[in-house]
Amino acid sequence: MADSIERFLRRRPTISTHAPLGRVFNVLRETWRLSDDPKRTSPDSSFIATGRSAAEAADLARETAARFARHGFDKASGAWWAVEGGLIHRITVAPKRRRPVGLALGLGAAGLAALLVARGVTGRRGRT
Repeated sequence: MADSIERFLRRRPTISTHAPLGRVFNVLRETWRLSDDPKRTSPDSSFIATGRSAAEAADLARETAARFARHGFDKASGAWWAVEGGLIHRITVAPKRRRPVGLALGLGAAGLAALLVARGVTGRRGRT
């Protein structure tokens, strides 16, 4: 593989690589121009699929890369790659990011409870 491609594959993933089991994997495509420096230039990123099992996501990533005439898999980075014209695509499988929904709901409930307590205390004082 040419050195020009390896610099894109060795770049740290933009999403976490630790994951639980289940249908929680995404397939992400990151695209740069071959003239870009991946350390200084952010890729154009798009999800190819979300909410897949690890096997489904890996199959989809491999099939996506195989659609290009020049493609392959880089074992060290765990990413598929494809080159088209002056562009390189890195296709990775990674877990979905978990959003802190529980924290947001907890903070919202605590705020609502505080508001109700404050109104209840004020309401009683006003009636006596």
